[in-house]
Amino acid sequence: MNPQAIDVPAALTDRLRVAVSIAGRRARVTGRPVLAWAGARIPTVDPIAAFASAAGSEDRTLWIAPDRAICLVSVGSAWAVSTAGAGRFAEAGAAWQVLLHDAVGDAAPTPGAMGHAQPGPVLIGGFAFAPEGPVSPEWEGYPAGLLTLPRVCVASEGGESRVVLSMVVTPTGSVEHQADDAVGDPVGAAPQAPRRLTAEEHPPGAAWRTRVAASAQAVREGILRKVVLARSVRVRGGPFDPIAALHRLSDGYPGCTLFAVARGARCFLGATPERLVRVRGGEVNAMALAGTAPRGRDDEEDRRLGELLLASSKDRIEHAAVVDLLREDLAGACTEVSADNGPGLLKVANVQHLCTPLTARVRPPMTLLDLVARLHPTPAVGGVPRDKSLEWIRRYEGLDRGWYAGPVGWVDRRGEGEFAVAIRSALVHGDEAVLFAGCGIVADSDPDQEYEESRLKLRPMISALGILEESA
Repeated sequence: MNPQAIDVPAALTDRLRVAVSIAGRRARVTGRPVLAWAGARIPTVDPIAAFASAAGSEDRTLWIAPDRAICLVSVGSAWAVSTAGAGRFAEAGAAWQVLLHDAVGDAAPTPGAMGHAQPGPVLIGGFAFAPEGPVSPEWEGYPAGLLTLPRVCVASEGGESRVVLSMVVTPTGSVEHQADDAVGDPVGAAPQAPRRLTAEEHPPGAAWRTRVAASAQAVREGILRKVVLARSVRVRGGPFDPIAALHRLSDGYPGCTLFAVARGARCFLGATPERLVRVRGGEVNAMALAGTAPRGRDDEEDRRLGELLLASSKDRIEHAAVVDLLREDLAGACTEVSADNGPGLLKVANVQHLCTPLTARVRPPMTLLDLVARLHPTPAVGGVPRDKSLEWIRRYEGLDRGWYAGPVGWVDRRGEGEFAVAIRSALVHGDEAVLFAGCGIVADSDPDQEYEESRLKLRPMISALGILEESA
């Protein structure tokens, strides 16, 4: 790692050695691996620069909350939990609690990142949309669930940065860690000369429109209330530079959550407007996001398009389905669940959405990962009823979503943190990028209009990756 990007104090390394020694003794007594960590304040770090500086690491993750309220950069893997199946969220949470039980930590007791009394270790990563995980070779390294305890993690909040170093010591005294050498060329390598780009839709545009029409008919017949159909565009002929893309997304979409999960030579990245759930100090924040319109060329047109979206019966029906299910899901694990009486507008650079914030108080012993399990997939990326819409997607969508529309984020040692829905995203691998977009289908959805909406949702990643729109 470039020391100019993350300056780890020598004294912190010494404190980690002490924690590792104590953890080793505990591991021998308990017969279980024990986490050792140490944290300290460091000079302010630019998160994208820090992420770029670690290009030689196989495991890197970047998380930047809207308007850079909280930024996380993780490098390397001291420990990781990979899960699959219906219980993947609970399994990850249980494994994390077991590891934390005997943990040995060392941090200065001063106000720290993420509003806690002191910094501490976090798990960071994500989950695939489907519980069985991706099946396509392009998603190699991205299982159904993967949360990593980074060897180095920098958290920034309120103009302050803190670094946490972590190691896991086994009963035999060895230090656990995943391989940390990049597989193939690391993402973020210097771009080569550009070549002619080619694009391939999957499924093809005409076939996708046909599936939209069939889905709308299913809603009219009462089989479904709403279903989300996604499609992808595979662009070849790069190379594509994820670091340059992250800078463009950061500049163009400051109100979105910026994320990047790099696994060897692959990088899944995006700028999503949709929070899945955040837990902080026991307070729960979620978001219903459904219904989309373009932004206007000037203030007057923008206001007119927003008013049309607010008045659209099709979009209000789609949005109401999301709000109802989120409220129901939260009520099973929280108290004081509340939502606004009607949606407002969430405006990002190229589109505006109907948006209804929801708040609640988490009911102990529920944790963030318990709420992720209850909320994913939201109707904004799956449908209503949930089981029937997911079965419809499996049968008719014809797309391996991988981590697209899955939860990405982080959880701390208190079971708090935040996950977002990984939309407005792309998977980049060398000279190839796969871009994703989805649309909510209700009774009066028009296939041509939904196709144009999907094109609108692809624009952030098309622009960020430097792809000419006519190519995609």
